[in-house]
Amino acid sequence: MFCNGDVGFRPVEEKDLEKIRILRNDPSTWEMLGGIDHVTPDQQLSWYRGLQGAKDRAYYTAFINTVDPYDGLWSVEGDFLGVIRQTEIDLQNRSCLIGLDIDPKMRGKGWGTKLYAALLKWLFEYRGFHRVVLLVLDTNEVGKKLYFNVGFKLEGKHREAIFRNGRFVDYLAMSILENEYRERVA
Repeated sequence: MFCNGDVGFRPVEEKDLEKIRILRNDPSTWEMLGGIDHVTPDQQLSWYRGLQGAKDRAYYTAFINTVDPYDGLWSVEGDFLGVIRQTEIDLQNRSCLIGLDIDPKMRGKGWGTKLYAALLKWLFEYRGFHRVVLLVLDTNEVGKKLYFNVGFKLEGKHREAIFRNGRFVDYLAMSILENEYRERVA
């Protein structure tokens, strides 16, 4: 478990699968992703089993972090916030692709900003990554604003790569480098 302020995340566990499946199947989530296929419970379980031992990808359950009221020290996992994707992990070149899906009930409350801050801290300060990349639909104005605000820079675009709502949309590539992250937190 990694906690940073009032958010945290840990590797996905089997008990999380239904929450993650519901989130993935929500139209407000999948319309912003590259793929639009709905996920069945059997597919979700198969996906989870495929994660075991994978070196090129990892998924994490994000949650509100609270302090244990008895000792005031230990973190206690609170409400489900969403799921974090870390794919295309390249340890030799210290880079990866990330994504975050937030539960619709928790959107618009600043949790995305806090989770990206925690995720970037974990990747750069604890895991030793040099470059972190994400992809976002050009039509996702909320996402683009968030990513620019946490330090990502536009790197390029996959022109008309995603078909949504009857038309092709550009898929933007954004990245942040370790030195850019360190300058922001200094």
